[in-house]
Amino acid sequence: MNWFFYISGITVIGLTILDLIWTTLWVDGGAGPLSKRLAEMIWKLFNRLGNIKNKFYDFVGPVTLVSTLFLWSFLIWVGFSLFFSGDPTSISNTSSPESTIVWYERVYFTGFTLFTLGLGDYAPKAGFWQIVTTLNSGVGILFLTLCASYIISVIDAVVQKRSLAMSITSLGNRSTEVIDNIWNGEDFHNIDLVLVDVSSKISQLTQQHHAYPLLHFYHSSNPKESASVAIAILDETLTILKNGLAEENKTNFLLIQSTKSSITTYLESLTEAVVTPSETAPPVPDIHPLIEKDVPLISAQDFEELLVNQEDRRKQLMGAIQIDHHQWPDQ
Repeated sequence: MNWFFYISGITVIGLTILDLIWTTLWVDGGAGPLSKRLAEMIWKLFNRLGNIKNKFYDFVGPVTLVSTLFLWSFLIWVGFSLFFSGDPTSISNTSSPESTIVWYERVYFTGFTLFTLGLGDYAPKAGFWQIVTTLNSGVGILFLTLCASYIISVIDAVVQKRSLAMSITSLGNRSTEVIDNIWNGEDFHNIDLVLVDVSSKISQLTQQHHAYPLLHFYHSSNPKESASVAIAILDETLTILKNGLAEENKTNFLLIQSTKSSITTYLESLTEAVVTPSETAPPVPDIHPLIEKDVPLISAQDFEELLVNQEDRRKQLMGAIQIDHHQWPDQ
């Protein structure tokens, strides 16, 4: 008996299961320490190899997800292999009971039990090792079940994230274009129904980012499907509607405030994870064409001063766009 193998095996298994449950089941916990470090390493690797003008970053999310699943399965397999190695007689070859078991046969046995729920040509020693084999099989079922449900949840969240982006960018590719499209000559209430739906989806997206940290690493090379670009467009539009109008009672103020609050919570969740604010503020949108169309806006100078007061928020939005490898929508 070798206590080093026992302790090492239990440690590896325990840490891996903790990381697995932490990442897949703890809604507010973010990613576990192991999967978080792996995701950061993959992200840094892609940043060194990638090009902002191609679709290279579209693979970051899938590669991170597959690598995380592989890490969990590999470590659990290693952990049980180490534990069974603590006793040279823990398993036996059913076809040749008198033969000596070597290390790769233990690796084969634990992997076969973990992933296929079968014993194959080997059997555990009666008593304690039969119980350990049952636990090995049970951990395998737990692992496969959690991973399957986690994959489905992450992919569904990615689809919803892109759907949200497209529902916003369909209104316009920049804030001034959205303002122009929703102005009906009297007010801006054309956007009300959109805001009701979008506000709810942004709140849902925020919770999904908390529940599925790997969602941070799913990138779309199409700006129209990028949540960071779409939310920047929406937030700038709401800033204009909230503080940039020359006349009152043209908008639903409470609805705008509610959506702004949802975006604030979303930005906070990104900042806690992978996003750092940009060092420079994004460019000020040109509202002269809107003023020429008699859209009731404040003067261009007052509008520029208004955005100066919003600089920190706009830097957060810019940081989210930069880490998503896109450009500010007014550029």
